[in-house]
Amino acid sequence: MPILAMLTAMIGFSSDAESAAAPQAQGICERYVMQAAKTYNVPIAVLYAVGLTESGLKGGLHPYAMNIEGRTEFPATVEAALRDFDKARRHGARLIDVGCMQINHHYHRDRFPSDAAMFDPERNVMYAASFLRELKKKHKTWSMAVARYHAGPDNNAAQKRYVCRVITNMVATGVGNWTPSARAFCGK
Repeated sequence: MPILAMLTAMIGFSSDAESAAAPQAQGICERYVMQAAKTYNVPIAVLYAVGLTESGLKGGLHPYAMNIEGRTEFPATVEAALRDFDKARRHGARLIDVGCMQINHHYHRDRFPSDAAMFDPERNVMYAASFLRELKKKHKTWSMAVARYHAGPDNNAAQKRYVCRVITNMVATGVGNWTPSARAFCGK
């Protein structure tokens, strides 16, 4: 399975002690993608491609990425991310996506015990997988689950753009192919 091999190579073989000491280490999001995909029965390729679409930077997922009202930031530490997050909230920002999987604070904060918990890579990725599983159950296909992950039900144009970006990331990482229907849908 190429995606599993790729993710395993990205996270290396660090011990639990090493990962606790350096949570911003490369590959922490990917480690939880593998775990969450298994826990919530979400195809690992789908979960990883959604993550790349949401917080991808230099070939990997970024644990402290934020999108503040359409402006993307990649703070180096959770402390810096929380400072930027608090500042944005004080200045009236309402739509802020956070972490590995860019969970929207406005719509999902009640699913986390605190704002800081939303930046925790494990909680962030686990919640994203759980949310995708809920969306799949409701909408019947992974394509519609992915579409609704990013955009609400009355935003077909944004849903289409998002699904096409996720498919593009799946193809780029070697875990998916352009099917004739996907090409037609995305205009490729």
